[in-house]
Amino acid sequence: MRKGKKRSLKKTFLVLVDGESEQIYLSNFKTSNIHIKPELPKQRSLNKLYEYFKREREKYDKTFWIIDLDVPIREKKINLVKDYKKNFENEILINHPCLEFWFLLHYELKNFGNKCGEVISHLNKNFDEFKSYDKSKKEVEKIAEKLRSRLDIAVRNAKKRDCDLERLINCSEMFKFFEEIK
Repeated sequence: MRKGKKRSLKKTFLVLVDGESEQIYLSNFKTSNIHIKPELPKQRSLNKLYEYFKREREKYDKTFWIIDLDVPIREKKINLVKDYKKNFENEILINHPCLEFWFLLHYELKNFGNKCGEVISHLNKNFDEFKSYDKSKKEVEKIAEKLRSRLDIAVRNAKKRDCDLERLINCSEMFKFFEEIK
């Protein structure tokens, strides 16, 4: 009798991110039956990331690309994001302006415009666990652990607002990822 490799029943998720904070944060959500590979590709231009996303998505059970809009807005590339999103509506997830807005949704739903710094400043001033927050690995890991118990609140708050790429109101579609891995 031939002994072969056992096939893994573990689902594999590729999550492309545009920053180290997202990579560190999502690494904290690996489970025994789901392998999440948060990946920060070396090539960070939107076009190259999009090509990479299209090519790699066939290799995984599920693929997400998380895009923070602060940079595409600043670089006047929001139309590229709109085009990509039309092709992969539920796989390209938007944070506007940034991941820290997702963190804020664990507490409240507010508007801040296009600047991530304003969101971080609000978090620093209003929530004890963010008093010393910066984008360092140690801080993001600490925040991920503290926010875990409030994930249902963030999902509920995020669902209250569509990520409308025409109106550009603050939003986060991270809840789609968390609903998928439940």
